[in-house]
Amino acid sequence: MKRALGVGLLIMGIAGCLQAAESVAIYQVMDMMGQSEYQILNKADLAKLDAEIKEEAKIFPGVMAASKKEWDANKDNKGPFPAARVKLRSYKKQGSDFASKDLANKRLSQLEDRASDKVIAAEKSKGKGKSNPEEETKALAKARIVADVVASVTAKMGEKLGRPVPSFGFMTPDEPKAKKAGK
Repeated sequence: MKRALGVGLLIMGIAGCLQAAESVAIYQVMDMMGQSEYQILNKADLAKLDAEIKEEAKIFPGVMAASKKEWDANKDNKGPFPAARVKLRSYKKQGSDFASKDLANKRLSQLEDRASDKVIAAEKSKGKGKSNPEEETKALAKARIVADVVASVTAKMGEKLGRPVPSFGFMTPDEPKAKKAGK
């Protein structure tokens, strides 16, 4: 009897360890423009993302300095270089770990629905007030400038790293320009 109980506990322990080894969690991953995306990652995927971000952090200051020099050299650019609007990629864990990917997918659906509801509410609140076309044009121009700077920084980082730096707010090339030139 004791032996059967011991074997049962051992099997349960092994099953628990296997489940814990395959646990996943939801992370909110932010790109260089501050746009975010929810991703389900296991420990190996998280380690890979963390390593990529650390690698990017090493070259980020140099790339930003080079981009600022280019910005200052171009006489067409008006205003200061938008350095404060360009952020290093980051991630943040959302809640606790999940034993299975199915459970994580359910929670991910809830998070994405909530995020889309916030976007819809923000769009509705914009429409209620009086809109000034000049202010909207200026805001779009500023956003375009920031997007161009982020695209430039992302491309330069991709060239130095030899891999693309993911972005959620706009498209980036699949391969860095340096690799394309070598083909």
